[in-house]
Amino acid sequence: MLRLAQRGHKVLFIERQVGPEQLIRDQALRTRKMNSWKSPRLRQLKENLWLWQPPLLPPGRYYNTFLNRLGQEFLAKQVQNLLETIGLSSPILWLYPPQSSPLLGRFNEILSLYHCIDNFSGNQRKFKRQIMQNEENDLLRRVDLVFTHSEGLLNRYQGITRRKISLVPSAADVAHFQSTTSVDPLLSNIPHPRLGVMGTFDARLDVSLLIEIFRSQNTWQLVLIGPLRLERIDLKNLLRLPNVNYLGPQPFEKLPALLNGIDIFLIPYVVDELTKYISPIKLYEYLAVGKPIVSTNLPEVSSLKEYVRFAQVAQDFAQQIHEGLISDTQAQWSARRSEARQHSWENRLNLMMRNISDTLKEKTNGAG
Repeated sequence: MLRLAQRGHKVLFIERQVGPEQLIRDQALRTRKMNSWKSPRLRQLKENLWLWQPPLLPPGRYYNTFLNRLGQEFLAKQVQNLLETIGLSSPILWLYPPQSSPLLGRFNEILSLYHCIDNFSGNQRKFKRQIMQNEENDLLRRVDLVFTHSEGLLNRYQGITRRKISLVPSAADVAHFQSTTSVDPLLSNIPHPRLGVMGTFDARLDVSLLIEIFRSQNTWQLVLIGPLRLERIDLKNLLRLPNVNYLGPQPFEKLPALLNGIDIFLIPYVVDELTKYISPIKLYEYLAVGKPIVSTNLPEVSSLKEYVRFAQVAQDFAQQIHEGLISDTQAQWSARRSEARQHSWENRLNLMMRNISDTLKEKTNGAG
């Protein structure tokens, strides 16, 4: 969205909608939302870019379609006023939440699109899973255009949509991650070899895999960078290991220098109904830095198998790490960094804008 604003498009970015039940169980989210609500609800962050914090949604929207429609109706009326305030008429409606179909047609939008970045119902159960799938299917059928992060999602939803789905994987701010060769002094007291995992630590992380590896390989140092989702993961046993170093969340500006000090990057995710559809942003950020990468067998990472080592069980994972440590070359480092430049947000945005332009022409010509 920042890049769209930089290209001269007015953007109103609506922060994630949450209900009280999410704030109760998620301390980090509660803290973040409480801090954001202390600021003006509508803020202009940059030229052409506004950020708005929506109010709490009613609880139960994942279990009752009426409650979801009620919440979306309330949201729509507020957003209509905001669009008038900032002078944004006939917008493109760019949707991420899968339950957003009640918003379609409410803003005199010239085009609606669903940017699907997850299999949101993947790890849900029973009635909640069915409700979420029904709401997402309704959105998929009605929007003008669909982008998916992964080929798995594309194949899953292709028969539902009005037009061919566009595959738009994750990407990286490549220029940022290649902006320096310095190493952050925060790593100075951690011996080599350093193995790094960056991101949000939640149920996607295969904790047992990491514990098994770093108990047996006690000369290897694990470096964890990012926030903990304590309501979704138990890291106590992993963090107790003497060769595990948790650096906490770090400013985006510091990440290149921190990653420059890592010897091997890891994507140690469980493979389940959620993760087998994701396109990890960290994959492209790791590529941009250039060090070796070892991942579990995630389908959406396999498209870059030339640059990634794969394993699933601890013994094989450790073997791939060992081989990456002893056999990596300057040519491989350069190849990863070069490949990363093909996966910049700028390139992804160019692809999306071409699809948007083509769809607008199709609608103008009367194809619906």
